[in-house]
Amino acid sequence: MFCNEYKIVMFRFLVCAQVHLCEMKTPPDEMLQPAAATSSVNKTCKLVTVKSLRKGVSESTKHDFYDEVESLWKIRDPNITRVLGCCLNEEPFCLITEFMQHGDLNQFLQEHIALSATPIPPYAKTLSYGCLIHMATQIASGMKYLEVINFVHRDLAARNCLVGPNYTVKVSNMSLSKSVYSADYFDFEGRPSLPIRWMSWESILLNKYTPRSDVWSFAVTLWEILTFAREQPYEELSDQHVIDNVTRLYQNDGNFILLPQPINCPKDIYDLMCECWQRDDKSRPNFREIQLFLQRKNLGYKPECDP
Repeated sequence: MFCNEYKIVMFRFLVCAQVHLCEMKTPPDEMLQPAAATSSVNKTCKLVTVKSLRKGVSESTKHDFYDEVESLWKIRDPNITRVLGCCLNEEPFCLITEFMQHGDLNQFLQEHIALSATPIPPYAKTLSYGCLIHMATQIASGMKYLEVINFVHRDLAARNCLVGPNYTVKVSNMSLSKSVYSADYFDFEGRPSLPIRWMSWESILLNKYTPRSDVWSFAVTLWEILTFAREQPYEELSDQHVIDNVTRLYQNDGNFILLPQPINCPKDIYDLMCECWQRDDKSRPNFREIQLFLQRKNLGYKPECDP
């Protein structure tokens, strides 16, 4: 079973899959209701994310896709994007998930500046520090749910989180604009393109994926949030140098380069990031601990409303 505590389920890097933004005429909340109950409702179009397999893919790829659909269908958490439907009877096979009105978190962050910035340009969109931590806490909450059911994401990043009204954030696994984010992925030794700048050393070098490797990626995502995604992690390093860097951590030679502390990032938040980047994955905090820590650091914050 999907929730078996002894089984680890993972998102797969399906190189034969395409992701599109589409309009759906049937409102998502009606999709599981009898037709008679919804026939009188005024149908409006809603944007959804559609992941489809290219025609003619191998049987093993189809099997991987079936497994992914089955796994995702069972996920129910307020901070994970919902599966709305699928088509597995005929090609192209597809998976339909909800889309959030503000798009992905990476681009959302880049459209804003810090509320503490001086001077603030006219008409600039701002985000408070509390709002940033609020969004990060929601990601940690969604990942805590995945961790409990032993579901490994493998590609956690700001580009794979979606933003809704009132700064609601949900974790997704379907980045819409692979062309936009192609520089975030590296073709590595015959494996599918990998987001190495977000990955733990053991995932890159040993092909080992666990909830604790997702914890590493979360810390990079938190770093993106606090830097307003203004630059790629390790932007000064080439892809090969990123691999060389994690190799130094694997060899434990003391020369591993950490991502720098973001401007205006408190020391205790940066210390949390560094704990998530520890060499020993068992020494990294789990997502329950991360969520509780961020909640405590943001006590008194009230979620803001969209302007």
